[in-house]
Amino acid sequence: MSRNNSFGRLFLFVVLGLIIGGVLGECLGFVFGKLGELMNAGGYNNIVHNFFVKPFWAFNTGDGSDMEPFVLNLYMIKISFGLALKLNVMSLVGLVVGLYIMKWSGER
Repeated sequence: MSRNNSFGRLFLFVVLGLIIGGVLGECLGFVFGKLGELMNAGGYNNIVHNFFVKPFWAFNTGDGSDMEPFVLNLYMIKISFGLALKLNVMSLVGLVVGLYIMKWSGER
């Protein structure tokens, strides 16, 4: 890596690409879900909606339930531990676009 492509800059573009791609995937899933309802094409939970919304890889450090953190209840103190990562198709597209923008946005 050159001086302009530091690890912090790489991390920033990767995280922003994943977040923006994930949000875009949720928005497209909502739109195609509503279109599926309006056109009687399988209802809200149709195949196109699922393509954009359903994760193909999910990681959760909680108690095994659906993206819920592990909760340690000590009567007076309640502590929550958790990390969840959900990757869908648009998250990966956002990652690739973020890396491409990082490559071409460096100082000349």
